[in-house]
Amino acid sequence: MSKNRRGRKNVEKRLIDSASFLVSSVGPNQLTIRDIADHAGVNHAQIHHYFGGKKGLLMATYKQLAFEHVQQLERRKISPTNLGEEPLSMITDDYFKAIIRAVLDDQMELVRVQIDSNLSMSRQTLKQLTKIKKLKKPNSEMKSAIAIAMVVEFGLAAMEQYIDEVLEMNSSDKKVF
Repeated sequence: MSKNRRGRKNVEKRLIDSASFLVSSVGPNQLTIRDIADHAGVNHAQIHHYFGGKKGLLMATYKQLAFEHVQQLERRKISPTNLGEEPLSMITDDYFKAIIRAVLDDQMELVRVQIDSNLSMSRQTLKQLTKIKKLKKPNSEMKSAIAIAMVVEFGLAAMEQYIDEVLEMNSSDKKVF
């Protein structure tokens, strides 16, 4: 195996990428270090060596998912004051699915990683709206509006296949999402 393939940064990236892919499918509780290591093509002991174990890898994974989500929104020019022109359904939903799985698995510390790292787009939107409205703190109506947007985003990520089936959605239908 080449040094590039085995280097620390490369192995860490492969482990985080594999965990990102797998956690959105099975959730953090069902995910094993062997599953992640096998998917990444590395020895499972490297998870302990580089991340201190499964929890450390999952914390790094959720932070990376949030970071990539924010980057994607920035590339699309999405901000609290501009929702963009691309349909919501075009957003990569691994981030949303991973968050949903963490909540369902009662792993809220994984969800908090994005807040602690200042990567929560919903939190940033709430702060910006509070500033725009010249308020000292957000009001209930603002929180409700953001909560509704979150429900739509997360609901679409969780239920997209079901919605497609029930409503016989095609690609032109999805353009209006």
